[in-house]
Formats: sequence, C-alpha cells, structure tokens
Amino acid sequence: MGGFQQSPSEILPEPQKTESDIKPDEVEATVIPTPAIELQSLDLTAIELPTSLGQDMINISMLQQELQNFVTGASDVQGAALVSPDGLALASVLPGGMDEERTAAMSASMLSLGERIGRELARGNVERIVVEGEKGYGVLIGCGSEAVLLVLAGAAVKQGILFLELKRVVARIAPLLA
Repeated sequence: MGGFQQSPSEILPEPQKTESDIKPDEVEATVIPTPAIELQSLDLTAIELPTSLGQDMINISMLQQELQNFVTGASDVQGAALVSPDGLALASVLPGGMDEERTAAMSASMLSLGERIGRELARGNVERIVVEGEKGYGVLIGCGSEAVLLVLAGAAVKQGILFLELKRVVARIAPLLA
C-alpha cells in the first residue's frame, strides 16, 4: 500500500515566536523621518491667575444656592438662570429638558434686543423685559453690570409679587457677583 506519509514535524505548524523568544539581533529597525516641529516656549509670567480662586468657587456655589432657594420659595416660579451679558450661564435652576446653554444664549439676545428697543424708542434704561405666553412668563432683569437674571413663572403668578421677589433676590445675588 503505497501512500503519502508525512512526519509529525511536517504536519504541525511551526510555533510562533513570542517577545521573549526574539533576540535583539533578529529585529530590524526602520527609521521613519518626521517633519521637524518647532516648539514655542510659553511665557508663563504673562498669564494672570485669579488670586481668589477658592472665593470664586464659593460664590458660584452661593449663587446656585440663592437661585435654588428663590425657585423653591417663591410662588409659581418654575425656574431661574443667572446669565452673563455675553450669554454664558453662571448658575441655573431650570425645569427638566430645558437646555442651560441655549437658555443663556437666548437671554443674552433678549437683553441686547430689549436694550436697543429701549434706546431707539427713547424709553431710557431697561428695568426688566417680560415675555408673556399662554403658559406663563419669562422675565429678564439686570443683576448688576455682570449678569442678568432670567425667571420663568407660571401663568397664574401675581406679577406685582413676582417683581417684588425679583428685587429681593437681585439684592441678595448682586453682592456675590462683585
């Protein structure tokens, strides 16, 4: 019976080498040229760091707490956001699903437009901007020169009481921004 016979070493594949089996003289090194990168040195003396970084963090926490107290304590207030004039949220307590960044940007736009309307119509400095909708109010009021306060209130809110509460909360928040 003639046949094709193979030895066991011919049937089994050659074992793969592991890292420990490879000797340094068996490895080929290829040098890949890289473009020269010019590094610029940074002048760290030109960077001004805040001296009261811890105080800033406390103020942000205090701002957030003031807004939380206002929203939970005032009648029919559904949310509030403290916004910089350029549209950045400083602190907020907003209803679920309401985007903080978008709300802040719209508040800054509303402030800018309201101020321009006040100027163009010779009405003087704007005290507050009120948007009245079927589901309630959006009121924007200045909070010092550093921020504006947007307050969202339900349709059943008493405007006089809301405006009084707004003056009180602004009086508490404004010193925290100084």
